[in-house]
Amino acid sequence: MKLKNRYYQFGLQALNYKSKKDLYENLYLKAITDSYRRVKKSIALENEIRDRFIRDLENENQLTKRLIQNNILQLDFERPHFVSETEKRRTDIVFFISGFGNFIVECKRLHKETGKNSEYIEAGLKRFIEIKYSEKEGHAGMIGFIVSGDISTITSSLNTKVKDFFFVPTQHALLKKSCAGWKYSFQSTHNRINNTRIHIYHLFFEFIAEI
Repeated sequence: MKLKNRYYQFGLQALNYKSKKDLYENLYLKAITDSYRRVKKSIALENEIRDRFIRDLENENQLTKRLIQNNILQLDFERPHFVSETEKRRTDIVFFISGFGNFIVECKRLHKETGKNSEYIEAGLKRFIEIKYSEKEGHAGMIGFIVSGDISTITSSLNTKVKDFFFVPTQHALLKKSCAGWKYSFQSTHNRINNTRIHIYHLFFEFIAEI
C-alpha cells in the first residue's frame, strides 16, 4: 500500500495536480468544456456528437493532446464493460491514467419534451447507482447533449430530478456548484446499492444549430 501511495503521489506531482479530484476537474472536465468550443454544434445522433469530442480531445485539445500522444492518458469510447456473466454494456467515454483509475462519462441526448429525458436518470445515472459503471471509483461524469429546447430550463429540470434520485441529503450545496466553471452544470453525490457513495459531475451542451 505504501508503494502504491508513493506511485500515486509521484504521478500527481509529475502531472502537476494536487489530488484525483483536482485532476478530474482541471484536466478531464476542463478539456471537455474546451473541446465544446470547437466541435460542430449541429444536431446529430448521440454517438456522432460524442465522437466530435473524442476527435478534438485527441487531435486539437491542448490539455489532452500531448498526454494521449505520449501514452500517458488513454481515451476510450464504446469500451465493453462486463456487468456480469450475462450482461455487457459499453461506456461512452473513459479517461484513464495509470494509478488514477477510470473516469467514466455517460452521454445522453436531451429534448424540449421533458418526457423524452427520462433516460438521463433511468439509463444514465442509475447505472452508476447500481454499480454497473465505476464500481471501483468514487467519481464519474454525465454529459447532456441538448438537441431541442432551452438549455437553462432543461438543466434546471434535471437538477430537480437528480436531487430526488438516491441523493445524499447533506450534499444539497453541490446542486448549485458548477463543473470546471461551466455555466450549465452542477454536481451531486448519491448513495449506491453497495452502501458506498459516488460523486457525479453533470455538464450540458447545446447542439441545435442547423447543418
